[in-house]
Amino acid sequence: MTTRTTIYIDEALLDRIRRFIPSRGLSPLVSELLDERVRQLEQEELEAALREGYLATKSERRMLNNDWQTVDVEGWPE
Repeated sequence: MTTRTTIYIDEALLDRIRRFIPSRGLSPLVSELLDERVRQLEQEELEAALREGYLATKSERRMLNNDWQTVDVEGWPE
């Protein structure tokens, strides 16, 4: 579903756009570029959340790793 909206574009930028895109092609171009940018922002948001979660559980993972270290070498020849 598409929705009509109003955006303001700098006149100099619009002149540059018009060299490549006919006036009827501006809407699909804007939609495509916005979609691409929003996907990029969502990816950055996800990466930041994963990084934050990783850092928040760093000490917990270190303790868990220490607990398993004794089990990892259990039964191995010394």
